[in-house]
Amino acid sequence: MLKTVKKISTIIVIALLFAFFSFSLVDLVYQEPKYNDFCIEKPISPVPVTKACDSFVLNDSDFESCSETDGNIEYIYDSNGCPVDFKCSMCQKNLEDSRKTHRLVSFIITSIMGLIAVLVGLYSKSKDVVAWIFSGFLIGGIISIFFGTIIYFGDLNRFLKPIVLVAEMALIIWIALKTTRK
Repeated sequence: MLKTVKKISTIIVIALLFAFFSFSLVDLVYQEPKYNDFCIEKPISPVPVTKACDSFVLNDSDFESCSETDGNIEYIYDSNGCPVDFKCSMCQKNLEDSRKTHRLVSFIITSIMGLIAVLVGLYSKSKDVVAWIFSGFLIGGIISIFFGTIIYFGDLNRFLKPIVLVAEMALIIWIALKTTRK
């Protein structure tokens, strides 16, 4: 009984640590983009309106051209607190583009690391404790691939989604067949 508890604990801990290692490697290679790296947060201090503001109207063509580029309208105020102009801010779009790239890098790195761990776990010819360690790598590789796919799945092209899922199901079936033959 105690040996079974040790075995299962070793496998689970190694699996989880390997998955965390895969994602820490992603952060080492490509840090997650932060809002402040793309958008400057201006402190909002209320400016008392000291006079009646001239009406500033944003025309439809300016609004549409900013919207077409996925920008956000930011008004520019004068010292009296009246809107006098605008700019089309692209910080939010640039941040999201960088986050998509980060998710892609995460998917690629965790998939590669996971595949390596699965292969190491499958092709180890050990017994006892070393076999537990390699089983931990096998499960950790599967976890890395699974969570890497979850992170990037929403960004995947609609034609690639079924291909990636079929490839991962084939990998799991292959692992099942290999482990049952041992």
